Amino acid sequence: MPFRFGSTALLVLLGCAALLPPYANRALAQEARGTVTGTILDPTGAAIPSATVVVTNIAMGTRLSLQANEAGSYQASFLIPGLYRIEVEAEGFKKAVRDQVEVRVNDRIAVDFNLEIGAAAESVTVTGETPLLSTSTASVGQVVDPRRVAELPIAHGQPFALVGLTPGVSFNAGAATLNRPFEPTHIAGYAMSGVRTNRSDITIDGVPSTATANENEVISSYVPPADIVQEFRVQTATFDSQFGNTQGGVINIAIKSGTNDLHGAASYAKWTPALTANDWFNNRQGRPKPDYTYDRWGANLGGPVWIPKLYDGRNKTFFMWGYEGIHESRPRNNCGANCAVPTEAQWNGDFSGVLAAGGSAYQIYNPFSGVLDGNTIRRQPFPGNQIPASMITDFARKIRNYWPAEPFSPQTGTALGTNNHNNPGLLEPVTYYTHTIRADQNIGDRQRLFARFSFYKRDSNYNDYFGTLATGEFFKFISRQGTVDDVITLS
Repeated sequence: MPFRFGSTALLVLLGCAALLPPYANRALAQEARGTVTGTILDPTGAAIPSATVVVTNIAMGTRLSLQANEAGSYQASFLIPGLYRIEVEAEGFKKAVRDQVEVRVNDRIAVDFNLEIGAAAESVTVTGETPLLSTSTASVGQVVDPRRVAELPIAHGQPFALVGLTPGVSFNAGAATLNRPFEPTHIAGYAMSGVRTNRSDITIDGVPSTATANENEVISSYVPPADIVQEFRVQTATFDSQFGNTQGGVINIAIKSGTNDLHGAASYAKWTPALTANDWFNNRQGRPKPDYTYDRWGANLGGPVWIPKLYDGRNKTFFMWGYEGIHESRPRNNCGANCAVPTEAQWNGDFSGVLAAGGSAYQIYNPFSGVLDGNTIRRQPFPGNQIPASMITDFARKIRNYWPAEPFSPQTGTALGTNNHNNPGLLEPVTYYTHTIRADQNIGDRQRLFARFSFYKRDSNYNDYFGTLATGEFFKFISRQGTVDDVITLS
């Protein structure tokens, strides 16, 4: 009878469940690991009760031992995604081995055995099988496997770029340039199976990893570097009872664990203006490409915890660490009409050009000329759509100090005053870094534990389109995430 204590459940045990509010179950962990089930039969098709089953993680060397029940059935739960070897032994039968059995995120697969009569010293090994089909879950989706995560090109190293590989998923988040890992709303902007964009849940190692913003849109509260992502499953239809906190699907990410072999990697990427085209707004104004910078680097290291002459953690204790940093300064270009600069004529009250281009819909009326006509107040239009200089107040003139003077010709923007941007090539300096550390401990056949802590920080000079207090803003985003997971088999 296996029990799993997820991150919230562990806090409940430590903090006293009676003090929690009724809605605390919203944070309960969902399963990111896999399960292998099956039956063990003899050559006649009869069940073999009490057969011994050993499930071994090939990379980590950790073992899970269990026995089949009276019906010859077994179940190995909470298996970290990876390749496994399953060994079955029973008295009077040859030992059976299934090697290279792939268990994926939230998988539930069946591996049955038909034992042959013979001595226990003899064995029958089956390897290189096709990945098994999960037939015991009602959810629909697709696994983005480790090879795709490792080998497909991903902008800025953020794994959500691969979610669109799943059938029934479309990306609808708008601006294609807002695709960096510290832009959590846009990179999670997927619609699944007809549900609105940014309405699907996101979990990392089975723990919810979402926040809400922009009219209750779901955003990712932490984005791990792709180099430390083992794989993830995109579930577009979630009918299982474990999924209840989503209108749409679920993006279920698994972080890599350390193995018995020490592995590490380091990377560096450089992006220069020479590799990109100029922005449309810069071309409109005859401006050259701005001289921006982009540098991204990262490293990861994983393996057994080994302290010379003190502790050998092979087959027992593992670690995984990942780091990534981005320093860049590139055009943001998402201000739109809100940052249009009035022309000199408009500052002086002359909106005749707007009236000529847009017609009567852009007629300006004198607010002080209202006359009650029945139930309607009627006002007089300004002749020629020009506000007299005597009606432009000192307050309006002071507000003008927060706008830059128009530095370009009247043909720069549209006749209605849009796209008349002060600096469409404005750079947004950004510094960003992230760390993730995970530790796995195999306490024994009956207990397995892992803990993970993730952190990232983004700091940027954001949207300072006018270079004044009207738009100047520093943007900080700090994310911290912790997970503790303990699996105990009581009987």
